Amino acid sequence: MDILLYGHDGRGLGHVSRSVAIGMALRRIYPHLKVCVLTGCPQTQELIGDIPLDWIKMPAYDTVVIDGKSAGIEGPGGFEDKELGQLRAEQIRQLVSLYRPRLILADHTPQGKHRELVPALELETEDRPIWVLGMRGIVGSVAQVGSRVAVDLYQRYFSALLWYGDATVLGNDHLAVLADRFAVEPVECGYVSRLIELVSAAHPSIITRYGCTLSIPWFGEHTDRFFDRLIEAIGLMGPDFGRFRIFVGHDDISSCRQKLEGLDFCSLERFGPHYVEALYSSRSAVVFGGYNSLVDVLSLGIPTLAVMRDMRDHEQQEHLETLIRAVGNRLTAVLENECSVEQLYTLLVDRMKADIDPFALPVNLGGAEKAARALAAIL
Repeated sequence: MDILLYGHDGRGLGHVSRSVAIGMALRRIYPHLKVCVLTGCPQTQELIGDIPLDWIKMPAYDTVVIDGKSAGIEGPGGFEDKELGQLRAEQIRQLVSLYRPRLILADHTPQGKHRELVPALELETEDRPIWVLGMRGIVGSVAQVGSRVAVDLYQRYFSALLWYGDATVLGNDHLAVLADRFAVEPVECGYVSRLIELVSAAHPSIITRYGCTLSIPWFGEHTDRFFDRLIEAIGLMGPDFGRFRIFVGHDDISSCRQKLEGLDFCSLERFGPHYVEALYSSRSAVVFGGYNSLVDVLSLGIPTLAVMRDMRDHEQQEHLETLIRAVGNRLTAVLENECSVEQLYTLLVDRMKADIDPFALPVNLGGAEKAARALAAIL
């Protein structure tokens, strides 16, 4: 194998989505390279769609958010969180021994989740892979990223660091932190957009068919109440603004469906290939403010209401506030646990009526291609 792309899984889709997007760009630009994504994320195939990119599925982690802090719980396979980390660590080591990738790109931390990359890093073979670390635009305060273990592993085993951010938007502080922490000059790639890769492959025509596409990838401790208020606000709007397509995770379909009774202009769907088509054909969007969701809507130039979860690390708030200053009326934000029905109604109507130029975007979203070319150059 030429390149193995590791994306750790757990709460959101950002890590895996970046790995998939870079894999898509590699397959598009360098079709002769053998490229594969390694993750436990069960939605990976839905993220890839019809792009010729293969992936290896590990048993998935699962997490729950309590009082704004994420914690690991028993995964869908029945494995306890730390036990699964030990099993996956051995699985990754064996996979690296078997496929012998020339280069491995690890998303976000040198050690991987629960240090599951460490046994593979410590493999003593003649054809040792080149290790590259990729980090999102807002580095954040995740303890594992800035730990002594992370720094030591990077300096011992890694050859390069890719930064998936745009310094013209986020400033140079994040680059400076990474350079100081890991004693390396990061490669600034820009934001990594999976939708740009999908759209470049499909070349869809721009036809506005729907009023709004709403994305709720996972339900946290405040999301049920937020969803109730959101549906009430949509009910007040009525069908005049067009169809609302609401996408939720598979486990949340049943509990959400009964709340849409009587709203014939709304549909409830699980995430899949139809999500991209819906988003691409909508007048507006409602998304939660993670890296992946924000880059999706920015890449398509859709007026968006971004919902911020009340997390202790405040990374989403910091990132979203910075982006809003850069992109202006494209994004409006609301706190998941503090908004009212009236506020949501006003904001949704505002998003429907917003007039923006989808092509005048002051954010670099070419990170997938830049990262792909950087990896190929290292090879």
